[in-house]
Amino acid sequence: MNMIAIMIAVSFSFSPISSAQQFFPSIELDCTDSEVEFELPESEISTVQCSVENPHSYSEKVELGYGSEEIQVSGPTTITVEGGEKESFEVSMRVGSTVYFGNHEVNVSAHVSEAGGVPVGIITGSEEFMITAMVPEWINCFVNYGIGSLTVDAGEDASFSASYSCESNKNQSLDVELHLVSNEASQESMWPSGFNDISDQSCRVEISGGDGVVNCQFLVTTPSNIEEAWEGCLVVLDERTLSSMSCSEEDSLALVVNPKETGIGDIGLGGNGSVFEDMGLSDDSGPYMAGAGVAFVCAITLVLYLRRRA
Repeated sequence: MNMIAIMIAVSFSFSPISSAQQFFPSIELDCTDSEVEFELPESEISTVQCSVENPHSYSEKVELGYGSEEIQVSGPTTITVEGGEKESFEVSMRVGSTVYFGNHEVNVSAHVSEAGGVPVGIITGSEEFMITAMVPEWINCFVNYGIGSLTVDAGEDASFSASYSCESNKNQSLDVELHLVSNEASQESMWPSGFNDISDQSCRVEISGGDGVVNCQFLVTTPSNIEEAWEGCLVVLDERTLSSMSCSEEDSLALVVNPKETGIGDIGLGGNGSVFEDMGLSDDSGPYMAGAGVAFVCAITLVLYLRRRA
């Protein structure tokens, strides 16, 4: 069969140039898009419609090829095109999480391997179409606090740790920062007086080869002079976010700061751990017990007074 192909080629060499060009096996390759952009991380796949057209009167068997350094490209490997016809095919491109952002070249090639059932691959060249595939930068980050909430007394430091991890197709480093939001606020504002981040070290996540993780230690002072409990949350975010949203909208750690106990409870005349509770009496019994005590003292005083006069 190779001898037949050589004879066809030799016959073309003795034909007029114009007639040889019209009869010589060839194919026309075209694609609808020369540029495509992936929508990461929502979709890792992008497709392009291509076609091969046979300008001759005889059928042609066409071998299709695909190439790219980092993008996975797939499509049909062979296709038969009848004389004067056009056949369409789909080229699928897929990027994984390790494909870096930027422009990547994708090559689609078509080569006539048979013409009219005769192998002609050794005498035909390849048609090529270049597609520029644009991979956008993407990043996803997550935080894990390990605990669901944190409760301290007024004036005590709030201490906790958090694991911050990121996935991205770009090597980069990001500062990890602490935010404070009240339960009543729709977003972060200026921290209330007494709350301060006094963490010993700054925290930074290094993303390389697709991901990165860091464990951060945080220490926050709390106000000592609050009269009622302060309720809100602590939020760990990276430097891309300047201000945190509300506690319900963010992945947050609940924080409650309780006021210090003051007043009568401190001297054992009521409140938790008071003398009345030790006696098995409620706080409502206090006034009655006090009155009974006064009456008892008065009775003793009167008895002593009468005995002296007797």
